[in-house]
Amino acid sequence: MPWRREPFRIFFPLGVLLAWLGISHWLLYAIGATTTYSCLFHGLVQMQAFMMAFAIGFLLTALPRRTQTKPVSAGEIAAMATALIVVAGAAMVEWWMIVEAAYAALFVLLLQFAIRRFLGREAGRRPPAAFVLIPFGVAHGVGGAVLIVVSTLRGVPAWTMGLGRLCVEQGVFLCFAIGVGGLVLPLMSGGAPPPDLDASPRERRKVVVYGAAGAGILLSLILEQLGWARGGPLVRAMVVTSGLGVGAAAWRKPARPGVHRKLVWLSVWLMPIGLAVSGLWPDYRVPALHILFIGGFSLMAFGVATHVALSHLDMEQDALGRPPAVVVLGVLFVIALCARLAADMSATYFVHLGWAAAAWLIGSAVWLGFLAPKFLRRVP
Repeated sequence: MPWRREPFRIFFPLGVLLAWLGISHWLLYAIGATTTYSCLFHGLVQMQAFMMAFAIGFLLTALPRRTQTKPVSAGEIAAMATALIVVAGAAMVEWWMIVEAAYAALFVLLLQFAIRRFLGREAGRRPPAAFVLIPFGVAHGVGGAVLIVVSTLRGVPAWTMGLGRLCVEQGVFLCFAIGVGGLVLPLMSGGAPPPDLDASPRERRKVVVYGAAGAGILLSLILEQLGWARGGPLVRAMVVTSGLGVGAAAWRKPARPGVHRKLVWLSVWLMPIGLAVSGLWPDYRVPALHILFIGGFSLMAFGVATHVALSHLDMEQDALGRPPAVVVLGVLFVIALCARLAADMSATYFVHLGWAAAAWLIGSAVWLGFLAPKFLRRVP
């Protein structure tokens, strides 16, 4: 069945729908359709539902192909999709324990799926060295979920929520971006796939280096929560720059044509820029971090998803060109980023948030309208 071999057909559209839930929150408040808003709801739905759906869609598709093993089962797909929906639905009514329980369950399901394919007897290949950061991302997610749940209890110090959100909103996908980027970016640029982590002494040394990067991200989050507001983000900016710029060779522009490749390359550099700006100007921290969230994480998610979809759906001509829907996506995401950055410098803060949300929603809707019909068709 194509949806088992290519589960991105399910999880990419689901991720867009979940993102609309978290983003439309600001548009509805800006136009007066709702009278309350929640930054916690917005942040957690975007990172724990939308971004996780895209990550799951990619990993469930890519790992069996890398390891030459069986595709994901129907039960695993149903369980992960249900957990994502529960995360978003429970967040709407602020049932945070259920949100974090479902979120942690996603990592348990994903981890067992990966372990069985990489360590099983039938595995034809091992992961690349950069994939050592995937377990670090899982640790950030599970640890962050536990801290957020603990923070809802009486008499618990406030740092538990602060560190929990840092782990969930930054730690998970900084690790995933570097880890997955080490595999995806060379392939998108037309290069050879990275070797297995046990292919040579050099690759085994890379495992140690990537492991140190994961530990460095975690340490920087802890130090930031302890008051190192400038140094923490700057350390993460250096780790991302090294991990993607050098480790994934993103210091070079994409060698192959295709607008989605350029968007992914742009997102790679917006991540450390957002972190650096938030560290250098702590008073501007929240809008600066949206350079990371909008320009980095979400633009990379859609760029990589575009590459996966076009490659698997026999649309290589579109992959080498400039599909109008992908161009519109990139332009509107940049507009959304600019509107969000301008909000804190304006006298019409929520109006700017509304425009930013509208631009993001329209861009993602155009992208989904372009690819959704292709997700439903069979490819020989």
